[in-house]
Amino acid sequence: MIITEITRNINREQNNKRHDLLSIEWYESTKRIQRLRTTEGMDIAVKLLGNTSCLQDGDILYEDEEKIVVVTIRACEVIKVMAIDFLQIAFVSSEIGNKHLPLFVEANELLMPYERSMYEWLTKNGFDPVCCMQQLLNPLHANVDPKHHQKLKFSTKNIPLFIQEQEDTGIASTVASTIMNK
Repeated sequence: MIITEITRNINREQNNKRHDLLSIEWYESTKRIQRLRTTEGMDIAVKLLGNTSCLQDGDILYEDEEKIVVVTIRACEVIKVMAIDFLQIAFVSSEIGNKHLPLFVEANELLMPYERSMYEWLTKNGFDPVCCMQQLLNPLHANVDPKHHQKLKFSTKNIPLFIQEQEDTGIASTVASTIMNK
């Protein structure tokens, strides 16, 4: 069966049909094209294009008279850091971003998949990280839309170029006046 769209999420409704779970890891939720198998053995090919770009916990992928196929994200080993103040969270988030690690948010906690070096860095810098098993459900999206720059409606063509004149040579003023006269 090929799934090209997510119909709805079970967390927002009550459903009495039999649930066939499609259990995935947190990193599989962002893959747009993949082949998976439910707990009852149903083969599913996911091909999400357009606005529906990722699977979320509780998404219903298939429904018939007797059952529904529901996505569930498996719990994994995570590092949990409590949000103390804005400056510390900014510092931790910046370090996590510099290491290109995924970051998740749950209430007032920052979560990330367990990585020993990150755990040691957090401990060394006094952030008191906690290791536990938990679902990673709410990714922090800090990426810019790839077409973001195409949507901008301004140009730098009519902005004048100002170059400070240097006393030892007249080259800068000549270049500036040449550019301004064009």
